[in-house]
This record gives sequence, C-alpha cells and structure tokens, in this order.
Amino acid sequence: MKKFNACCSLMLILMLSVPVAASELSITDSCAELVNIYKSHKEQRFLAAQTTSLSEGLRAGYCLGVLEQYSKNHYRCRSNWFKRAKFIAQQQGLDSYFSEQELLEKSCER
Repeated sequence: MKKFNACCSLMLILMLSVPVAASELSITDSCAELVNIYKSHKEQRFLAAQTTSLSEGLRAGYCLGVLEQYSKNHYRCRSNWFKRAKFIAQQQGLDSYFSEQELLEKSCER
C-alpha cells in the first residue's frame, strides 16, 4: 500500500508541474492508459515502467486519482479500481453519450 501511495503522490506532483488543465483530459482516454499499464488490480504489465511515457503516466494517474477520490466521497462505490477503469476505458469514443459523472457512477456497479 505504501508503494501505491508513493506512486499516487508522485503522479500528483507531476500533474501539478505540467501545464495541462484537467479539463483537457478525457476520463476515458486516461483510464485506457491506466488499463494499458496494469495487467490486473495488483500487477503491472511486464516492462510497463520502462515503456510508459511521462504523458501516458500522467493520464493514467489522472484516472486513478479521479477513481480514488470518487470512492472516498461515495461510500457505496468501493469496488475494484481496475474493473472501474476498464469499464470507463471501454466507453472510449462515446464521451458525448455519458458525462464524466455518469461514467463514475456507472463504474461503481462493476
């Protein structure tokens, strides 16, 4: 858990240092990056750390941060972040169909 928190802290610092507004980040694109980095809830893909660019890492960190923050504020949403990210990533290209809020709500049902 300490390793996970350190990773999130690093991502947050990097996100704050890069001049990209969070509104420019698509939750579906960001979650697709996160799913591409992880093989499962607890296991990164082989060589993911060596092959992931800074921008890919930032997008993945945005998704993870949004999912974690949402689950902290919504008690009924305590499901596996990987399953939630995978659901949201599958909605890629359908951004206009669901709002970010709706995607987050629907992902809690996973």
